[in-house]
Amino acid sequence: MALKVYIAYGTAADQVTALRLQAMGAVNGLAVYVPPAYTRKVTPVSLDTQSELSLREANVILGIITSSMSDACRQELDIAKSLGRKTIVMAGPPMAPFLEQHFPGNVLVVDAANPAQAESGIVQFLKKTELEQNAKVALLALGTIALGLLLFAPQD
Repeated sequence: MALKVYIAYGTAADQVTALRLQAMGAVNGLAVYVPPAYTRKVTPVSLDTQSELSLREANVILGIITSSMSDACRQELDIAKSLGRKTIVMAGPPMAPFLEQHFPGNVLVVDAANPAQAESGIVQFLKKTELEQNAKVALLALGTIALGLLLFAPQD
């Protein structure tokens, strides 16, 4: 059975990273769900049916939040937390302090000036996460790819 990963993303720019991760995850045997773009354009009263189902079925939630967080992303991460899902949030330096208050110990700061810190954080997260070894290796690969994508993305 494939490890199921749900990627909650903050903005349209973060969606590009999420979609690239989805493709890389599929190549590596992961079932990765990325919510559709329209869910980030309006304030949803509730998650769309497919997103909610995918979120509830996911083994791990990966948040990608570089500069701001949409209401939909906030809702997804709150649901993941209430369900007790393993959650790791990769955040840009401006968002990290806010997110750390809500997800203590699960926020990785992605800072172009210090990429080793985020890579070390991915490894530490996986060490404390109770997943089978193959799942940990797959998530480490996905996290490292995410780190690379975020660090080398064009800056506004």
